[in-house]
Amino acid sequence: MESMKSQQVSSIYLPMNKNKNLSQIGMLKNPIAQSLIQSVGRMFYLQRCGVSLNANLAGEFSHPACHTAPARVFRTDTFLHISGGWHDAGDYGRYVVPACKAVADLLLAFRATPEAFGDDWNIPESGNGVADVLDEVRFELEWLLRMQRDDGGVYHKITCAYFPDMIAPQQETADQFVFPVSTAATGDFSAVMAMAYPLYESIDRTFAKRCLRASVNAYEFLMHSKPLPFHNPSGVVTGEYGDENDSDERYFAACALYQATGQPNYLSDASMLYRSGRSADFGWADVGGYGNAVLYFGGRVCEDDILVGRIRADLITTAEHLCEKSENSPFGISIDEFLWGSNMYLLNNAMTLLMANDAQANERYVSAARAHLAYILGNNPLGVNFVTGADETSPKHPHHRPSAAAGRAMPGMLVGGPDQYLHDLAAKTLLAGKPDSERYLDSVESYSTNEVAIYWNSVLLYVLSRLNKLDS
Repeated sequence: MESMKSQQVSSIYLPMNKNKNLSQIGMLKNPIAQSLIQSVGRMFYLQRCGVSLNANLAGEFSHPACHTAPARVFRTDTFLHISGGWHDAGDYGRYVVPACKAVADLLLAFRATPEAFGDDWNIPESGNGVADVLDEVRFELEWLLRMQRDDGGVYHKITCAYFPDMIAPQQETADQFVFPVSTAATGDFSAVMAMAYPLYESIDRTFAKRCLRASVNAYEFLMHSKPLPFHNPSGVVTGEYGDENDSDERYFAACALYQATGQPNYLSDASMLYRSGRSADFGWADVGGYGNAVLYFGGRVCEDDILVGRIRADLITTAEHLCEKSENSPFGISIDEFLWGSNMYLLNNAMTLLMANDAQANERYVSAARAHLAYILGNNPLGVNFVTGADETSPKHPHHRPSAAAGRAMPGMLVGGPDQYLHDLAAKTLLAGKPDSERYLDSVESYSTNEVAIYWNSVLLYVLSRLNKLDS
């Protein structure tokens, strides 16, 4: 991430609601709102890399296979074939750390509300008897598996050296590089591979076992490795996704492997690595909340009652704090600092609230989560529905290269939202002096407010699917 014409187009666009935005339509009980889940989910298909997207399914966002050339391991003479996966954001890089957040969100969403996900997303695998969200996740998991070295370590990312111009994916033909192993990437990889194991075991046992073996190998690498933070080498300006502290990734991996295997050593490691205050850590850099969620809500009863009690108490305390902030906000939201990607932080908090409701049913938590979603869908100071293609107020000019190349916003993408710190030139020029909550610009030039990302869509899909069930 940066720190069109077809007869089938109508089939991939969300119906327009000319009178109201989705925040005003009884949440998710109507056909327009129901279609939002599918549109947000299809974004992942439209972000696929390394394969062709045909016009019958992708409309004007169809393209031949992209980024298929071998990639050089940075500063070596080794070349690897690492195709597949999803383009991360508005650029064409593929980054392990945020990819794992996206996978974790989607797997947690499916585990919590499998009935929300059908086999009808109009992707190549539709109709195969497997929920399309699991088909999409598998596409990403197979790429992630290619990013693992024989010793278990996981490469941090694969990108070109520079962000490309606003071109279609197949037009980015500059040399690709595979960048060094990081322990954050390795820990996240271990965790999501372990999460995948029980969900895919009944679908494809061979694939599920492959995921579990890869998870164990990554964890063994972590056990014998000091922290390996990643920093962009000189001359490389694609997304860094750096993380100086990998203890939360190690915790997440230990929790997931305990749930997958029941082996006590993983639970002992999780107990040692647990740190209070992680209940809302659902970002790409801070993933302790995922460890909590996997351990507390997983199918295997955790044998450490003390740890379970601490996780539950921490979750409830966090939810109460988020409710207080939401109830004191004119828009019902729990953030008062608008960071780059503020919509993700807001939805991460909604995820926390919904999990707290699972731990201790409380309509107050659900109401606050609904208010967070309503903000995303238009109940905000700007009156903007931050999901492309959702209604007439949606962004028309996201910082997203396929959209720019096609001349139309790809549907179903969540943009980052207000960024009070004005990180790009367009924002600095046009938004200075505006209130923090209004520092958003629907411009392809505003990458700090109007870019998209797979790990923003993933948490939106989690919140949509959970509220869909609660409100039906």
